[in-house]
Amino acid sequence: MSGIDNTMIANILGATVPSGAAGIPGTFTVLAASAMKIRLSSTASTAAAAGTELTTQSSGYTAGTGWASLGVCTGTGTPIVYGVPFTTQSFVSNGSPTAVQSFDLESSAGVRAWFGPFNGAPVNVNSGNTFQVVGGAAAAAGIQISLA
Repeated sequence: MSGIDNTMIANILGATVPSGAAGIPGTFTVLAASAMKIRLSSTASTAAAAGTELTTQSSGYTAGTGWASLGVCTGTGTPIVYGVPFTTQSFVSNGSPTAVQSFDLESSAGVRAWFGPFNGAPVNVNSGNTFQVVGGAAAAAGIQISLA
């Protein structure tokens, strides 16, 4: 089950309840003006903290940068469900195996918004094999995010 980072929860709640002066909703802090990224972890991410980031792989994943060319993600339905990523992302493992436990969707500045485990986690990717998250519009993407 995916979740929202504790800092993001406080951000959303503060901006949607009368928490500001004179009962006016507080402000919402925008994550960043640059594109978001997916950070992959070998341990479980929680609401309190991201898991341990994967090391740089043979190709397709760089520690600290993650997957940064996600494309413009789209949503559909009621309640709305966003599909992430729009553009398929993959890496070739340099480990034996590389264990992929969870993901974090975060700003370019490393501020986390969403996190979640992968089905069947940990997914063990043997050296030279590929791990991929399919891209697509809304529900066609490999990761779906909603508040339902």
